[in-house]
Amino acid sequence: NAIKQSLKVLLLSGRSERLFHPEIASGVRDLLFDLVTPTSAYELKTAIEDVINNFEPRVNLTDVVVTADIDASSYDVRIEFTLLNQEPTNTIQLNLFLERLR
Repeated sequence: NAIKQSLKVLLLSGRSERLFHPEIASGVRDLLFDLVTPTSAYELKTAIEDVINNFEPRVNLTDVVVTADIDASSYDVRIEFTLLNQEPTNTIQLNLFLERLR
């Protein structure tokens, strides 16, 4: 559960929000204010993969699936990963619903 919470915080971190580590930023919140299209869903997927691979050393990323809901202007995100110190058969799944707040 601690790693899931860490991933959520990591994904929702903006630029310069962490005082001693301003380089840790995902850009996910910035992408939420773009138009919801399949292209923006792919950009969101790439941003999520990059930030997890670069800044979360405890996990091995298996899959990221981003589904765009154009009518609701939101994204359903499914992140699948395994922990590095455990067997690779124990896949953990994190589901997020991302939408912009007005």
